[in-house]
Amino acid sequence: MKKSNTFTLKKLVLALALAGYTMSSAYAVMTPPTGTIQGTAPVLSAASNSAQHAVDFSGTYAVANKLSSGDTIVMTYDYTDADGDDDDSSLNTRVTWHYTPAGGGADVLIASVGVNATSATPGTSTIILPAAAIGATVIKATIQEYSKSGDPIAGQTITIADTSLSTAPGGGGGGGTPTNPGPVLPGTGVTPGIYASGDSTFTNNLIGALGTNLKVGDTYVFKLWDSAAVGTTDLTATVPNYTWHLVGTSATDGITGDFTTSVSGGDFTIPVNSAADGTTLTGSDDGAQGFGLAVDY
Repeated sequence: MKKSNTFTLKKLVLALALAGYTMSSAYAVMTPPTGTIQGTAPVLSAASNSAQHAVDFSGTYAVANKLSSGDTIVMTYDYTDADGDDDDSSLNTRVTWHYTPAGGGADVLIASVGVNATSATPGTSTIILPAAAIGATVIKATIQEYSKSGDPIAGQTITIADTSLSTAPGGGGGGGTPTNPGPVLPGTGVTPGIYASGDSTFTNNLIGALGTNLKVGDTYVFKLWDSAAVGTTDLTATVPNYTWHLVGTSATDGITGDFTTSVSGGDFTIPVNSAADGTTLTGSDDGAQGFGLAVDY
């Protein structure tokens, strides 16, 4: 009798359990979804003073307080995102650099040579001033606050209209050291050339050609090339005040020196030996003979 009751009780418990499961499945209801979940936009700030929507600048300069071609300029920032999304701000699609050419005209893009965008370290974007920027008066930069994931994925766009004024009110920069002001001087990445006026293809650069003699009365031309395209990309117009010099030692009377001529920004004709020309310039009876030509640009 006891065994039968036990068996009956087990069947009853099983039946009730199955009934309960069936009822809960039959009556489960899913609501329509809410609006999408949003986080917060990423924010860039200057490490120097923690100013938000700002960046810092630093550089390596060949000439103190000046910009030169070949100088390196680095933009640095701190990145924060309250939702934990990683940084994606310093890619070339987010940050751009430009220079304003001498004499005005449309801004010219400067390609970044190095970027770093990780949330654990300061973000950076680096440029090297190209030779084509010689004479440029202003270096500009923009960067968009951007994360690799999340919503919203983009923050503000920070615009620095002049990196040399980046710490001024409205300059868009942080509290660090701004870049040096323009104009950009000739530095690295350029190749100067002196040519005989008849060398229309600029084939024979006379600079350093110590075995080639120049002639009194002949005319010579100065060119400044982009080293990446010598003979093709002419940068002479970026140094309009280049000046001709006679340098070295006279042919017979031992007069030595660096004599600045009155010719700037144009071709130079070697003067004949007379009181009104070569002799007056060098103080030598040889006039220009024995000296070499050089250009200060």
